[in-house]
Formats: sequence, structure tokens, C-alpha cells
Amino acid sequence: MKKKVAIFWALHAIATPALASESDSESQWRVGLSGGATLAGDVDDQTYASAFITRNIDDGYVQLSATLVDAGNAQGLIFAVPASSQQLRLSGGIGLDEVSLDAYISVGRRKFDDELIGDDGNAIIVNSNGNVFGIGGSATYDLAVGEHGFLSPSIAVDFNSVDIGRAAMLASGRLATVEEKEEGVSGTLSLTYTHLFGHDANHGISPYVALVASSNSTAFSPGSNVGGSRMAQLVAIRNQPGQGDVWAEFGASASFAVTDQLRLSLFATQSIGFVGPEATSLGGGISLGF
Repeated sequence: MKKKVAIFWALHAIATPALASESDSESQWRVGLSGGATLAGDVDDQTYASAFITRNIDDGYVQLSATLVDAGNAQGLIFAVPASSQQLRLSGGIGLDEVSLDAYISVGRRKFDDELIGDDGNAIIVNSNGNVFGIGGSATYDLAVGEHGFLSPSIAVDFNSVDIGRAAMLASGRLATVEEKEEGVSGTLSLTYTHLFGHDANHGISPYVALVASSNSTAFSPGSNVGGSRMAQLVAIRNQPGQGDVWAEFGASASFAVTDQLRLSLFATQSIGFVGPEATSLGGGISLGF
């Protein structure tokens, strides 16, 4: 049972600790790199890159990760300008028989491109930056289905905020500043099925569905699921301040044992129903245990 749960965790190697096999479960450390893109409509594309280091401690873990999101031409707040973000995240969790508990805290920055308001002779240039903070937790129950499968319902709650400061250079040359803070509470219900296969059941594939609700999706930036996290980044930088949202996601992740210690992970996520065009998030990563 412990080995199967370990491989189940490996399916989330991009975002959470990966324990791939009996030999790999003895690894105390794991490092990894990942990248991908979120595609929305014909023009709103974002790319991202992440790195993490994980320390496994008995049935638990502690992880530090960093993520860079390049908004490209995705539309941001106010007058629809692009925005990018950088985020540091400290997370941890523990497995208690069939139940796993996870929590995280994150800090970061959100950078908006300059806004140009008015005509050339009377233009106002607005520069905006935001500090991002998040904290949240989740609980997951793993129910064995046959010899090589798990059904895992999960519930997650997140609180996130972004403190945005704007500096407007007026046509007269005077500088005006405005500060505003956005806060949001979100909840996620998800259901995941994991199927293990291959030699010694060292590989796995994991389709899932999720329902997400946020009181203010401008500030919403969860991270318990990689595809959902990228989806939330897209929602956060394109929605208007104070705008709540409800949407669904479906997708799948997969994990493959290249060697006893080296794993390759892939994921794909599709949104249904949030404000703006539907979005698809695609990515992959590689991790090494030692």
C-alpha cells in the first residue's frame, strides 16, 4: 500500500514530492524543473518555468519552489495590459494512512506593462506593480480501486491577496500614486483517478475533474495542482478587480520512471466556464531523487 501511494504522489512531481518506487522512496531529497504554457483563445498565451527542491521526512515532506510566469500578450488589469509574475512557495504535507494533508504559503510579485491613457499630446503613463501573498491547504482521501488504482476526492481552501501600487505620470509632469489591495478566498473540489502500470507498476496516469469557486479571482492563485495553478494565474491577471468567478477543469497528469531515481512528468488541463475564452494548460517536467 505504501509503495502505491508513493507512486501516486509521483504523478504530481511538478508540484509536489515524487516518490517513484521502493528504491526511490528511500530518497531523502528530490529536485526538479518544469515548464509549459497556458493557451487562451487565439492570442492570450502565457509561458512559465518552475524549479523545486523537496525534503522527504518519513511520511511527510517539505518543499521550496520558485515559478516565473511570462504573460506574453495576455491581458491584465484595468485597461487590459499584459502582466507577469514571480512567486516563491513553501509547502509541506503528511500522509496519514489513506488521508494526506497539504499546506502552503507563497509570496511573489506581479509586474504590469505600462498603460498609456489619452492621446500623444495629453498622455498619462501608468506603471503598476503588485505584491502577491497566498496561503492554503488541502485534504485528500485515497481509496484503493482494484490492485493498481486509486480514487482520490480532495478539497482545498486558499486565501490570496495582491497589493497593487500604481504610479501615474501626468502630462504636466506631476507624479500621482494610487494603491489598492485585492483579496480573495477560493475553494476547490476535485476527483482524481490514478492507474499504475508498467514494470513493477512504476508508471502512472491520473485523469481528474475539479470545480473551482473564488470570491475575487484577481487575487486567486492556488498551487495544489499544476494545471489548475497555471489556469488560476491566467484568471488572476486578466479579470477586473473584485470579480468573483466559478469554473470547472478537467485534465490528466502522467509520471514515467526513466530510471530508479529519474522521473518524467506531463500534464494537460482544460478550463470550462470562467470569464473570457476557455483555456488549455500544457506542461511537463523532470525530477531527480537522491
